[in-house]
Amino acid sequence: ESAMLRKILSAAGFFFLYLIVILLATFYQKPIFLFLLMLLLLLPPASYLAARYAVLHLQPEITTSLLFGHSGDEITVSFVLKNPAYLPLPDCTFHYTVSSPFYPNEESYEVNCPVYAHDSFAFSIPLTFRRAACYQIRLTQITVWDYLHFFNFHKEVTLQKELFIFPPENDNLQFSSAAFGEGFDEFEENGAKGNISSNVTDIREYIPGDRLQKIHWKLSAKIHKLMVKENEQTSSHQFILLPELYLPDPAQPVLEQILSNTLTMGRSLLADGITFFFRYYSITAQDFMQFCILNEDQLEEAFRSCFYESTYAESDLALTVLQKADMVHGSILHVTDKGVEDVIS
Repeated sequence: ESAMLRKILSAAGFFFLYLIVILLATFYQKPIFLFLLMLLLLLPPASYLAARYAVLHLQPEITTSLLFGHSGDEITVSFVLKNPAYLPLPDCTFHYTVSSPFYPNEESYEVNCPVYAHDSFAFSIPLTFRRAACYQIRLTQITVWDYLHFFNFHKEVTLQKELFIFPPENDNLQFSSAAFGEGFDEFEENGAKGNISSNVTDIREYIPGDRLQKIHWKLSAKIHKLMVKENEQTSSHQFILLPELYLPDPAQPVLEQILSNTLTMGRSLLADGITFFFRYYSITAQDFMQFCILNEDQLEEAFRSCFYESTYAESDLALTVLQKADMVHGSILHVTDKGVEDVIS
């Protein structure tokens, strides 16, 4: 409605100016007024064509000061609009949205700015995210008015930038391997004798955090790249970190607490030299997603993967499905907003 009102007011002003020039041309009968009449007739199509040409050549971009942050960090998002044409665009509006798979309520925003001829215009917005998630910032459309404000052009855009916000660690979650019964003794796979056989099942590239004893030195020297041997695990048990993607009410920080407990527990396990499996239930795939965690990078990768999932309102859903399917024999570290519970399946 505001766009239509703007057009009506611009057209009314232009028509009023045109009537004044007609009256002056009729009264004075001078060539200059005939020239002004012709010029006024040519202005609307010229304004339309010039603005349309400039809009077609606009080149938008999105940049961010960080791609990975933590809850409460201030991250600067910059929108850049390059105008390679030698025609300025005094009235441009950016339309962008911010959303997350965890919190699907998409928020829409608009920012108005001018763009100079053969130049770039950039504006930055400081954003602070209080909850851990993958936030998707999408530039969806650019609206441009012509010079007379008779016409507006909509340039559809499909630009997106993703920001991964990790939760803070829970200082109140005390970690002790003895606190979880026999799970850590039976199922830790830290390279101790009896856990790993001499059978090599795979060879892969070195990842920071891998033990030097696992490096395949002959092959590494031959291809000039560090390669690591994967050995067969003799233990038939699995040691699993199982967070619930449980969110009964988006207004409550339940999921944030679960993610905080999960990150704290995962880092504590790695700090003790214990490798484990990170598993979560995907209601979209109706299946479990699992990652073998050997170091900090793989733990963060597992988090980034679960950030794309949808949450559910049924408490302990992942544990219930896992136990009904009888998929695991061993120790499950079940993570909820209340803490971590060692479940023997």
